Amino acid sequence: MSSASVAGIVDLDRYPLHEGDSAAVKALLEQGRETLARDALFSLPGFVLQEAVIAMAAELEQRVPLAPRFEIERSLFPYDAENWPADHPRNTMNACRYHQVLNHQIANDSALRAIYHWEPLREFLRILLDYETFHRSACPHLALTAKVAGAGDVDGWHYDGNDAVFSVLLREPEGGGIFEYLPNIRSADDENYGALAAVFAGDDSLVRRARLKAGDLNVFQGNRTLHRVSPVEGATRRIVGLFSYDREPGMTFDESYINELRKRTPLAVQVEATQVAA
Repeated sequence: MSSASVAGIVDLDRYPLHEGDSAAVKALLEQGRETLARDALFSLPGFVLQEAVIAMAAELEQRVPLAPRFEIERSLFPYDAENWPADHPRNTMNACRYHQVLNHQIANDSALRAIYHWEPLREFLRILLDYETFHRSACPHLALTAKVAGAGDVDGWHYDGNDAVFSVLLREPEGGGIFEYLPNIRSADDENYGALAAVFAGDDSLVRRARLKAGDLNVFQGNRTLHRVSPVEGATRRIVGLFSYDREPGMTFDESYINELRKRTPLAVQVEATQVAA
């Protein structure tokens, strides 16, 4: 998609990603690499213009009655409880409660999809992460999604299974809903169970809190960084759009997870995915 497709949506004056060889973009890339190496989180404040943010949030709010609802408990690790003491961090379960609006539930002409399909953004992210190849997901369900969290909803402590997560915060709640994280708390050789136990017991001395604002584009490396979104407070839902990319073309998500999504979708709208933009 051309930059005209995101005019009035993305702040092109502040973030001229379509001018990839410009000094401004090169400075953003340098800043981003340094920040990710240190903090695992790199934000572009005000990436999306506020009028577009409000419109996208309202659009996604309308899709919530159609969206799968998650109310689950999950561990950070594959299930192997019998091999560890009952109070070990591997056996700690963390609550997850939210709605997830799926790709095929988001209109082809939505502003959120226009951002996701904006080629300069994909290329900027590829260079930022130093990948040779980088493709938008082909999954009709999960290529482009949004998480919507109301009062009491939470996205409990977890690690991500992929290298990086790309998101745009579209609405802040009245209270709570804070992105909390512990950068690089584990390594390939050390799960750092002591730190996990302390966090799960309520010790927040190592916890960072990112004051993300509606319109911010965020790149987060969560495979070694423990993180969560704290419980939402108040009547205003927290809404975040999520973009899925992969280094391999044609990527779709595991069918077992797609079946789980189908189970959690309201019975009245359990239909196959409609055609979405490639």
